[in-house]
Amino acid sequence: MKSPIVGGRAATLGLLLVPALVLTLVFFGIPALYMVRMSFNGHQPQAFFVPAFTVENYIKLVSDPLIRNAIWNTLRLSIIASFLTIAISYVFAFIVWTKPPRWKLFFAAIALCPLLISEIAIIFGWWMVFPKNGLLSLVLHTSGLVTQRSSLMYTEGAAFVGLIYITLPYSFFIFLSVFDEIDKRVLEAAADLGAPPLTTFRTVLFPLTRGGILIASAQVFIWTMGAYATPMALGPDTLWTLGFLIQDQMLAKHHWPMAAALAMALAAGVAVVIVLLRWLQPEHRSHGG
Repeated sequence: MKSPIVGGRAATLGLLLVPALVLTLVFFGIPALYMVRMSFNGHQPQAFFVPAFTVENYIKLVSDPLIRNAIWNTLRLSIIASFLTIAISYVFAFIVWTKPPRWKLFFAAIALCPLLISEIAIIFGWWMVFPKNGLLSLVLHTSGLVTQRSSLMYTEGAAFVGLIYITLPYSFFIFLSVFDEIDKRVLEAAADLGAPPLTTFRTVLFPLTRGGILIASAQVFIWTMGAYATPMALGPDTLWTLGFLIQDQMLAKHHWPMAAALAMALAAGVAVVIVLLRWLQPEHRSHGG
């Protein structure tokens, strides 16, 4: 039989959630429904949209080579950038986790820096690094690693670096919080039993951090899927993504229904990834059973 105290607390928590639910419905739910309806409207050159109910915009998602290429570019950028970000932030968080508390605070402050700067300022910063007369080319040429100075600006590599730099802090702090919940003595015990580092990682550390890897992967993938300014500003002109197409259809071509259909396709792709990662996430079990 449920205790009256427990029932009262549950009712109180439910009431506290009501304002958040109302705000979510008003500022997200209703606009999302409006965008869904907009994606089925028609379009004429003289108008932003024509009230109708057609699936022509969704047919273009799979029939238009330009849109298919943008979808492929978006997925490719997101998957590769997410993998590299997770790998770098995992190693970085592990190293910071093993350091004394004063060093952990120092490295955490460094990781926090990109979050304190706007995305536009970060892009301007990379514009000082990647050009032919930029800092990176100067360092590589001066150190003798390259014989001729060259520009890395407007390449896919520059786009990947920009995306990784911006998303790295989010995954780093997720991993650091996961590592902080692990007792370091389990690693010492594995070493005392003669397990090499790779075996310790595969049998001890990876299972304990698997949930954090999935959460960080979802966070980074969602961010990179919707990224618009960084790939456009640092990547080549041919690197069209869904974010670029949405703004192009919305602002340049004034084709609101097509922009809404692209946005719905992007949201659906993100939802599928979230469901998949949630399904892969291990269930929390109590130590008693």
